[in-house]
Amino acid sequence: MSTGNQDVGDLWNRILAVIAQKVQPGCFDTWFQPLRTRSFNGSVLQLTVPTKTFREVFVENYLDLLREAAVEAAGTGIELRLAIPEPEPPNGEGCENDRKVQPLPVVRASELETPACQQSWLIERLWTHQAVGIIGGSPKSGKTWLALEMAVSVASGSPCFGTFPVFSPGPVLLYAAEDSAATLRSRVETLARLHKVNFDRLDVHIITVDSLRLDRRDHQDRLESTLHAYKPALLLLDPLVRVHAIDENVAGQVAALLGYLRSLQRKNGTAIAVIHHFRKNASPAGAAGNSLRGSGDLYAWLDSFLYLRMHQGQRTLSVEHRSAPAFGPITLELVQSDPIGPHLKVTAANEAQPAPPLDALKSRILELLSTASEPLTVDALRSRLQVRNQRVVATLRDLVEQGTVHRQARGFAISPQTNLPVQMSL
Repeated sequence: MSTGNQDVGDLWNRILAVIAQKVQPGCFDTWFQPLRTRSFNGSVLQLTVPTKTFREVFVENYLDLLREAAVEAAGTGIELRLAIPEPEPPNGEGCENDRKVQPLPVVRASELETPACQQSWLIERLWTHQAVGIIGGSPKSGKTWLALEMAVSVASGSPCFGTFPVFSPGPVLLYAAEDSAATLRSRVETLARLHKVNFDRLDVHIITVDSLRLDRRDHQDRLESTLHAYKPALLLLDPLVRVHAIDENVAGQVAALLGYLRSLQRKNGTAIAVIHHFRKNASPAGAAGNSLRGSGDLYAWLDSFLYLRMHQGQRTLSVEHRSAPAFGPITLELVQSDPIGPHLKVTAANEAQPAPPLDALKSRILELLSTASEPLTVDALRSRLQVRNQRVVATLRDLVEQGTVHRQARGFAISPQTNLPVQMSL
């Protein structure tokens, strides 16, 4: 087979055509379009990928599919090599052998910069300072109303629900994919009247693009440029499912998207709140984090978590944080007949209410660990519990994140400070 550039291009186009028949368009655009051909010598096809992280996720999830497509398109076995483009040396000087790998920057812990602001909260008890997190719940539970209440509070500096002080007010940037412009304006204007602030001067800014795909590099770059321009204290994305085309059940794809959002938060110093749905079959009595639709990485990722529940006609809001005490539940009512207009309001707070029970698998794991004479491995737990390995691993990860269980060299054990029964938090 010829090794000319034209033949390389023809082969690659045939491979892409095969792949396009096997995956969804969103997956094709996200994971195969960014690949570039470098060379082909008849048996080895060299490709370049955008970044190291992209390569790691691609190899784990899609390399086998690419190999199958290459064999199908070429009619013979082809070795695939994925490389990350090397940066060009200044002025074209130097060569690969002359480049010296630079070490990563390192400082002593005592030399780390002391934060200028020791603020712990964006909105007291509801959202921690510069947190990434999720506003979750079932459809029609009031997630968007809650997000807009937070937006108006942060932008105006007025207490959320008239109760929870805002400690870091500033501009708010909002992308609302499911509300019309007229509906969105009406809701925000109503909340501005409720907070007694000038709607025309309210620092809430709406992203009006028809489609925002944060699994695409060009859309990521445009969002980051927008954050640089407006410097928001809070970015709201409503809902998560409308800002990507990935499979939310594939951990590798979800991890890449969440990694981007975390990087965005750190680079820009902005809090990020994403609205997300619960699973359709989520149990009202189950752990809220396990009710989120899609990969378990979503629950592990967040710093603050607001979740709304509808049960027997009553709407409650509960809050979990990675680095602060949990809060709630409080009862919310969607007021329809108020002269100001529809809005959520707090009707009752009951922080003394007993914590919801642990879900069954967590309780069983804690019971086994608390009675064991030595740490237990994942295999030992799975054998005794008779459940899938994936469920045991995900539950242990939650318990470790919550500080209830810690990992040792020989397995997992109850943390010394844990008293059973325990209320789980992030």
